[in-house]
Amino acid sequence: MAPGSGAAPMSALLKSFDYKSLIPGALVAATSYVAVLITAVIFLILALIGLSASNGGNAEVPASSMLPSGTVPSPWSLVGQLAVQLVVLSQLGALGSSIDATIPFMGNVHGSASFFAVPLLLTAASIAVLFLGGRFAAKRSSAQSTTGIWIESAIAGLVFTLLVNISGAVFAISLPTPSVKISPVGAVTFGSVLVALTIGMFATLAGRASVRPRADAGVGIRAAVRRTLEAVAVHYCVFLAIAIPVVVLILGIKSGWQATLSAPLWAPTAGFFLFGLGHLSAVSRTWNFHSSVASSANSSGSDISFGFGSALAQYGVPGWAGWLLLLLALISLLATSVFWYLRRGPVVGNKITDWAMLPAAFLVAGALLTWLSSVTGTFDAGSLATGAGSMTLAWWTPFVLMLWGGATEASARYVAPQLSRYVPLAIAHKMVPVRPAAPVPAAVPTGYAAPGDHPALAPRDPMSARTKRTLGLVLGAVGLVVVLVVGAVITVNVVKGGNGPDKAVNSYLQALQNGEASKAMSLADPGLANDQRVLLIDQIYAKAGKRIDGFDIVSSTVSEDHATVVAVLHQDGRKQQTTFNLRKSNPELLDDHWKMESSPLRSLSITSDTPVQTVLVNGQELNVGRTGSPTGTASVNYPALPGEYTVELPSSEKYLTAPKSTTLVTIGAAQAPPTASLKVDASDALKSEAMAQVDAHLAECVKSTDAQPANCPLNNYSSSRYSRNLHWTLTTKPTFSMSKDPYGSSPWRIRTQTPGKATVSYERDNSYGFGTPDWKPTTDTTSVSMSANVTLEDGKVKLTYSNY
Repeated sequence: MAPGSGAAPMSALLKSFDYKSLIPGALVAATSYVAVLITAVIFLILALIGLSASNGGNAEVPASSMLPSGTVPSPWSLVGQLAVQLVVLSQLGALGSSIDATIPFMGNVHGSASFFAVPLLLTAASIAVLFLGGRFAAKRSSAQSTTGIWIESAIAGLVFTLLVNISGAVFAISLPTPSVKISPVGAVTFGSVLVALTIGMFATLAGRASVRPRADAGVGIRAAVRRTLEAVAVHYCVFLAIAIPVVVLILGIKSGWQATLSAPLWAPTAGFFLFGLGHLSAVSRTWNFHSSVASSANSSGSDISFGFGSALAQYGVPGWAGWLLLLLALISLLATSVFWYLRRGPVVGNKITDWAMLPAAFLVAGALLTWLSSVTGTFDAGSLATGAGSMTLAWWTPFVLMLWGGATEASARYVAPQLSRYVPLAIAHKMVPVRPAAPVPAAVPTGYAAPGDHPALAPRDPMSARTKRTLGLVLGAVGLVVVLVVGAVITVNVVKGGNGPDKAVNSYLQALQNGEASKAMSLADPGLANDQRVLLIDQIYAKAGKRIDGFDIVSSTVSEDHATVVAVLHQDGRKQQTTFNLRKSNPELLDDHWKMESSPLRSLSITSDTPVQTVLVNGQELNVGRTGSPTGTASVNYPALPGEYTVELPSSEKYLTAPKSTTLVTIGAAQAPPTASLKVDASDALKSEAMAQVDAHLAECVKSTDAQPANCPLNNYSSSRYSRNLHWTLTTKPTFSMSKDPYGSSPWRIRTQTPGKATVSYERDNSYGFGTPDWKPTTDTTSVSMSANVTLEDGKVKLTYSNY
């Protein structure tokens, strides 16, 4: 062969190739991408509407230490960018970002995070629009060679992957934060490039091929593979077409219509999980978190949940639902076996390859199912913290489905021939392959009947009236049973959903909002002694201001006989997420009787700088048992519900006075209880009574005939041997002041402000015992000063006097 002779045909081919023929493939890809992007926008808008409706009209991302308030964009403003990333995720991309931050005492920290979950409905939409685009382009163009179809399909795949991934890179989501550098969040990966190319190419190719005249029922590997894939698709479609709407319906009943608006994003994945459970596989969860800062939060583990028993209760699915999933799997198996029998034709041989084809297809489909339904997330902050979590079908799912494929093959051989007699001939004709135009005996493989000889297409004797009646009764009974079972399932879910753990929490929080303390305590008994429940009564709590003014039930998780309900409480502008634990109490078919477990309450501290016996809390008298200290401040603590409390002295307390003290018991945890402090002072009545007792005391003192009356501020130093007939007279009354005594043993002390004067008249013996007594009248003057400690005992004023 002459040199260059091999290049000549290639050169001639390139010169003869019409590059304008590439335009249809590019247009198909561009149009398909726009359609998928619009679909993603619609899905996101529906999800945000549902989120806003369930969160009181708010869909904003809550602020945190890393994302301060005002720095997090509203999700509504990111709908376009989120939709672009959602399209990349549908091509098996993974959201990822990196973080650089400077943390005090730790220096620079570099971290990364990723998240993988496939929005399967969007993936299906991309395949559908590419298929339809390829079909439309094939109808509009003239007949092409096989090479031309492959080239145009490859161009469509190339343009589609470029649009998906370049848009994903350009429109990555930026989060402007002042203290943390977060790289744009995007989902583009090598996998998304490859998958988008593959989907774009082969979906378009399939659409173009569908325009060609339907091939004869041929035999060969291609026809066998096509029929096998169709059988697998029938099995999945029958199961998912029932399971997905039911799970969305039940969620809507339990959580409200707004929860169903996000179903396009998660329902197919949930359907895949249910598919695995119904086919006797299991859902596997793994988690691993390690932190060098909060070592107490370190956790790792895994669990396996089968479709039977109580394992699914943690996802809010009753245990008996697993039996319904198994029933649905068996129905799907029978439907698939009938389709497989009609599509392939009756098998008259018994070769191993005939038995292995369908199980092999189920094995491959099971591997794809396990991969596409996986939800995984990881983050790595270096030595600071690392974590990973995943939720996926168990690794043995493909092998379990392979066994189901074998069971379907067996059913197609031994059960389907009988069931196919009940398939209407019009439908059977559509399932049976097209008969060749001319007999081609050599084309029929050993062990298979010719398509035209399919028993299901044989003329059938008309059913007798009795047979029709019997069949109608049987079908009617089956239909009635199905309706009753479905109705019972929905009824039980509706009734039990209405009596779920969230109902108990809702009633409890509503009671707090309404000020019904007794009802709240009956729903969530705190397990306190009666003397600690003095503030937990309606008379006090109904008058409390600034109680919780709203709440939202965020989630409800059931695990066997226990449940966890997360709610967000609102109080005077505050927002706090709180977790409530519940347990079943004497469960019944329609009501599990969820009972809230006791949870610690916050406390209200009442202090007084003066001993008091009774106070008013929100207008209700409360005996605090002489709370207070004469030398400082003492307090009592009582459990209290969220709200504002006003503490004051009762009007019956005539000797004491104090300004009202108002304090707020807030939602959430706090380092110290809020305190209502009473600054007690003596009332005018107490001062008047104390001064009256001082006057009476002085009056008694001057009645004395002693030179130094006991406990009196009167002193005369004359000797009793040389003095007689003493008479005291208070000539000038002293003035007194009454004030707090911070260092003494009593609350108040009376002190002399201006000393008074007293005279004492008596006879004195000037002989002083020498000779004859010489008694002469004498008058002396003395200063009068005194003090007294003032206390209250049993509601009475008591003074203790001192000359100092």
